[in-house]
Amino acid sequence: ALDWLPHVCSPDNCSLLLVHAVDMTQFKSLSKLDRKTRSALVNLLDCSLEGAARLLERAELKASPSWGPVRAKLLRGNPVAAVARSAKREQADLLVIGSRGVTEFQPLLLGSVSRKLLMQAPCPVLVVKKPTTALKRVLLGADGSIESWEAVAWLTRLPEHIRPTVTVASVIPPLPLESLRVPSRAIAVGDQVEGVLRREAKKLAARVAGTLKKAGFSAKGIVLSGPPGAELVTAATREQANLIVVGSRSGRSAHEYFMGSVADMVVKHAPCSVLVYRG
Repeated sequence: ALDWLPHVCSPDNCSLLLVHAVDMTQFKSLSKLDRKTRSALVNLLDCSLEGAARLLERAELKASPSWGPVRAKLLRGNPVAAVARSAKREQADLLVIGSRGVTEFQPLLLGSVSRKLLMQAPCPVLVVKKPTTALKRVLLGADGSIESWEAVAWLTRLPEHIRPTVTVASVIPPLPLESLRVPSRAIAVGDQVEGVLRREAKKLAARVAGTLKKAGFSAKGIVLSGPPGAELVTAATREQANLIVVGSRSGRSAHEYFMGSVADMVVKHAPCSVLVYRG
């Protein structure tokens, strides 16, 4: 995650806060343990805190030569709440976190820190899934929402020397006409509606690409059809993107986010890092 920072912001103009959270809350009640076990556990927790402090110290030493003000802070408590609270208190412009992503047999767990932070963070979140030497290709999901346009504005505010090629993808979701008993007239109307949606999606992609071109980016628009999350993931693979950028509406419940969020689908399955712009 630390190596990704120079690709999205300028070290000369940014301050950097490194945080690491250690959750001790689940070990508060030790009264049921015998004296020997309780002592061993306390020693183990102390070692965990010392290891976290050393981790932060190494990260601070690595970042200090390249960045302006660098601070490191060891947080205690629930990692999601502690990191989100720290980001809000510091008025962070960007939260960068690592993710182990999805393996073939082990999906990213519902309770993972990265996914929960996507829902609770007070600012855009960059989920780093793979290292990169340069930000060359970006896939931007555009749906015309406020959050989507704010994600465009975020890209235009990147330092002037960071100008990756951007593919703007506008996705037409599938119409609910899967049933074999749908009347033929309904299918005809569906085709007509899809044609209108495709034209509007093409206009939106072209408009966003034009905005990016004015800011010095090389940009093109494409129109995709299908489930938005899956289509963006497939397009990112096809375009060999280093980064996917999507918007996500804030204020959603956990159920709404995890069950229906395009951003969540993309973060789980993307072949590259993902920036989620929260409005």
